[in-house]
Amino acid sequence: MKQSSNAPTSRHPASAAELRREFALADLDRDGRINFEEFRQLLQGLEAGMSQVDMHIGFREVDTDHDGFVDRQEFIDWWSAD
Repeated sequence: MKQSSNAPTSRHPASAAELRREFALADLDRDGRINFEEFRQLLQGLEAGMSQVDMHIGFREVDTDHDGFVDRQEFIDWWSAD
């Protein structure tokens, strides 16, 4: 998946188990998907240094099916992207 200049970038290569763990940590309400607030907190924890506007733009780009949530596969695709 090609990332635009506003999309957050992955932090490091990760195994499938690490990605499941990272997703579970980001999914604060444990509903199996990441909403914008959870995504914002994840980025702040990663010290991404993004503005709120850039976070919203990045969230929309990571949410490839545009349902308003980042599901596990979207998360894996984002985290694993070059």
